Amino acid sequence: MKPSQAVQKAKEFVLELFKDEPIARVGLEELVFKDAEALWEVTIGFQRVWESDSPNLRGLLREPRRTYKTVSMRDDGSAISLTHRDVAYPA
Repeated sequence: MKPSQAVQKAKEFVLELFKDEPIARVGLEELVFKDAEALWEVTIGFQRVWESDSPNLRGLLREPRRTYKTVSMRDDGSAISLTHRDVAYPA
């Protein structure tokens, strides 16, 4: 599978899993091929729309933070796992 195919399959997988939740700005964050296991690890970032509903200290609505998920896929295009990827945000 080509890298672009792995990315597309991972995005489709994430969109299908989260179809009942309003997510936006779905995009590629990182792509790694693990040769020894013949696995693609594709990190997809997106925003959960409801997170912008709470105001910050100035009373303004916050920009939703990104959520990151890593999809592990076999080289045949089948997704085998989805894990959360923690990212530190500045204070």
